Amino acid sequence: MGSGHFQEFEDEYMETLYEFWEVNPTAQIRTGEVAKALDVAPASATEMVQRLATKGFVDYEPYKGLRLTESGLEFGRRMKKKHRLAECFLIDILNFQGDAHENACMLEHALTDELEETLDLLLGKPTHNPDGKEIPRGNDLDVNISVPESLVLLKHLEEGERASIYSILMQRNDNSLLEEFGIKTGISLERTTNGIIIEKNEYQLADELMKRILVKYEH
Repeated sequence: MGSGHFQEFEDEYMETLYEFWEVNPTAQIRTGEVAKALDVAPASATEMVQRLATKGFVDYEPYKGLRLTESGLEFGRRMKKKHRLAECFLIDILNFQGDAHENACMLEHALTDELEETLDLLLGKPTHNPDGKEIPRGNDLDVNISVPESLVLLKHLEEGERASIYSILMQRNDNSLLEEFGIKTGISLERTTNGIIIEKNEYQLADELMKRILVKYEH
């Protein structure tokens, strides 16, 4: 088993433990409950919990259960944040029609700290995922992010601000339809209350569409 795969298993355990904490922050978590939630053998769950305890992520008492430590809580919170941000991106931006939860499980492991914070800012720091579950917020990461200073979703552009279309996150046929109205990559626009102005022509756009157009600020 490669170290990358083992790290993913560890991430999954910490995310699951955080889910238990969300339900009841003061309750002791039984390893049998963890095994059932992850669909693994109780012995496997116990072994992983013991490993997590040696790393300081949980306080574990054999035959009694465990609780997350402060560092464990932050670890679990971070993984859950990545997962729910990935769900927002898949559903709200890409209009993904497959299993968003399963695919978010895969994406969360690929999100570096920098990419996580970039995606968070790009999405407008959402408070809840599409299912209405809260996106947890913890300590801000000390990372250097430059992209969101110039790129933003059209939906989050302020009225009167100018930008150029950087990318349209839609199917090709839908893009072609927008191009007929002059809405295409590279074109300059100005944000209005209900839409945009392009070359003195004003268009009213639905929020769902404005969440799929990525623009670059014009200074």
